Amino acid sequence: MTEYASPILFAALAWWLSTGAIFWLIRLPRATFKWTALGASFLLAGATVLLVGLRDETSVAAAYAGFATGLALWAWHEVMFLTGFITGPSRVPCPEGLAGFARFRAGVSAVLHHELAIIAHAGIIVWLSWGAANQFALWTFLILWGMRISAKLVVFTGAPNLVDQFMPRHLEYMKTYFSRRAPGSLFAAALIAITTVSAMLALTALSHAPGSHASAGFLLLTAIAILAVIEHWVLVLPVRDPSLWGWAMKPVRTPQPNKK
Repeated sequence: MTEYASPILFAALAWWLSTGAIFWLIRLPRATFKWTALGASFLLAGATVLLVGLRDETSVAAAYAGFATGLALWAWHEVMFLTGFITGPSRVPCPEGLAGFARFRAGVSAVLHHELAIIAHAGIIVWLSWGAANQFALWTFLILWGMRISAKLVVFTGAPNLVDQFMPRHLEYMKTYFSRRAPGSLFAAALIAITTVSAMLALTALSHAPGSHASAGFLLLTAIAILAVIEHWVLVLPVRDPSLWGWAMKPVRTPQPNKK
């Protein structure tokens, strides 16, 4: 039983801690963002080296390391977006009255550079992972990317329980592209797709010997996919998702000069 529970718990804890750490960092004064971006870039470089080093490793530890590497590679994009260094050519609120394709085009313009950076990076990771025995870093990155695209489309087309308190102040204009209304057919399609992927990953994990490299790796991916399903439900159900990161969401107090 431990062979099945350990990867799932590890993935959930790694996701929770890494997400909370990013939320905490972006709530610091903006003067610290350049150091946050620099630290994330060093992490990116280290993860890239590890990605190459793990290519032919097929131990259980290598599956965990591959998963953590994919998480670190993805974290760079989250940091660069939330600090505002890589977003899009448009950094203004959505013009009032826009609808349909015009609104979609404006939304794409607000995040275009970020999406292009992810596409380019995904191509590099695929190239570095091509033919590798251990591809769990690649699959972790791709699943995180897929769940983020799905969530973006859902909040753009309609989600009644938007958790927009995660959006930092300097990206407030992004909220104007969100739609707080009843979910439509896109939400149902996204939920079905992610649930199907979760089931397929779980079945693949179960098809391998417990405690093997493949079993551990696919269970790690299954956990991330299931978390994506939960994140999508959070967008439509009246639950307090931010409470998961209460420790990271507390206001950061700027030291005041002593008054004499």
